[in-house]
Amino acid sequence: MRFSILLFLFVFTPYTVFSQVSMRDTVISWQHFDYTMDANYSLATYSQTDIVTSTFDGIVLENEYVKLCLIPEFGARIISFVYKPTGKEQLYQNPIGVPYQIDRGIFYHDWLMVYGGIFPTFPEPEHGKYWNVPWNYRVVSSSTEEITISMWLKDDFANPRHPGQYNNSITGITNYFDVTLAAGQANFSVDVRLENDGTSSRYEYWTCLTLAPGSDIGNTFTPSESEMVVPIDAYQVGWNPGNWMNSLDEPTGPSNPRVQVYDKLAHLSEWKNQGIAYAYPDMKEDFYGVINHTNEQGIFRISSDQRKTKGLKFWTWGDEQGLAADPTNFFEEERPYIELWSGVSQEFFEDATLAPNAVLNWTETYFPTVGIPIVRYVNEEAAFGAELETNELRLYGFLPVEGDDTYRLSVTVLNEEGSTVHETDEPLSSNLIDDQVMRLDLSSLGLPAGNLTVQASLAANGNALHTQSFNYQVLSEEPFDPLIKLVNGQLELTFQNETARSIYLYDLVGQRRAAIASQEQVVLLPYPGHGVYILNIIANGVRWSKKIQILE
Repeated sequence: MRFSILLFLFVFTPYTVFSQVSMRDTVISWQHFDYTMDANYSLATYSQTDIVTSTFDGIVLENEYVKLCLIPEFGARIISFVYKPTGKEQLYQNPIGVPYQIDRGIFYHDWLMVYGGIFPTFPEPEHGKYWNVPWNYRVVSSSTEEITISMWLKDDFANPRHPGQYNNSITGITNYFDVTLAAGQANFSVDVRLENDGTSSRYEYWTCLTLAPGSDIGNTFTPSESEMVVPIDAYQVGWNPGNWMNSLDEPTGPSNPRVQVYDKLAHLSEWKNQGIAYAYPDMKEDFYGVINHTNEQGIFRISSDQRKTKGLKFWTWGDEQGLAADPTNFFEEERPYIELWSGVSQEFFEDATLAPNAVLNWTETYFPTVGIPIVRYVNEEAAFGAELETNELRLYGFLPVEGDDTYRLSVTVLNEEGSTVHETDEPLSSNLIDDQVMRLDLSSLGLPAGNLTVQASLAANGNALHTQSFNYQVLSEEPFDPLIKLVNGQLELTFQNETARSIYLYDLVGQRRAAIASQEQVVLLPYPGHGVYILNIIANGVRWSKKIQILE
């Protein structure tokens, strides 16, 4: 069977600079297995063999850095986000949609079909009522400086065939999903607003992000080397087939073994199957995202008020399962993407409340990153991360729009007393298609001996926005003089480097208490007990001695 992948009926041109924002209509074609719906959006008929093409009216918003495509008539979704300097797509688009989980009681309309993009779901969990429904839309404002498109829909109907666990009824809540693109910005924003002019106050709202950053246009997927960068310490395991996720990471404590330390779950390669997890107890910062480590391109969501969307849900189909699925096979519903959800409640089927005549609103900003493998801080303009490997400190920054030296990368080294012994500072310059890396060889800075604290920071207008701290040890300048500690009942000697040494320990009456030949940087000796000893070291034909006192 011949088929074509997702087709946008507008031409993507190479990156060019023009300092304005524009809007135009387009037509989008999408292939899927044939189906029909009844008046309540339940599945009426479907084919397991016939693939057809549907077309949607779309809206293209574009500035010098970003090209967006919106589809109001299919769930109010942002189906495409292209970062123009790289020409890469950030969102997943399903090449062939397949209806699945039909009449299984899992979704509100008793079936689902993945298309992709970023879109609102309400007032029920699990994609809500309106994922496949036409939304109203209008142009709120339009100029060469900024364009806002509002997509909105009022919850005013109930599907009589919906499964019983979807019990929020008709809420009367109107959901506004307003997309804004401004000139001169490498990001776009979505103002989400919930207005309740009904009587029911129980509801759920989630923004679903179907992500595949750094993808080629028309061939979107997340490779195994993708990482979910989420500022949490722990997560709670949800549904997962065969309980494969239940022992993926270490439990945070014995009271709830389903709450685990956030480590392996962050890496798509560790997802052995599909499954659900939730941030626990909630988000620590106001951003999260996904980095494709094959080309170090990422996408991040930044919230104006994380307290209003405290929930975060993880979902993928599994690493190998998503990549191996054949989209032309009706029975292979898996797809290769990462789905992250932001919700007003902490997990699905946990209702939030919105009083009659109340309004809840916040802004979500979406920001691309390029070339930065470690992200520990993101705002609407810049991204930052740092790492220390042996003696090399690396600070990564990404600033796509010129900031007039507003942002700076800085390093401060403190001694054990907290005094500054070294400072380095340089501006973070704009770079559209790569990161800026500030590298420091700490061993070349002439730092004093001792246990030091290295602080790597992103600053703006003289104020540190984010700081990462690293422990760094400088040994004595004497090449033979090791750092000596008592560790697990043994003496640990740490030298500055690896070299062949003969090490002897004598008591004050000349009795040898320990001896060892080693070329390791860290050497363990038997603990002789507290007292005063003579340490002899022979290396490269040179003998060195020192009287040491062991007090423990």
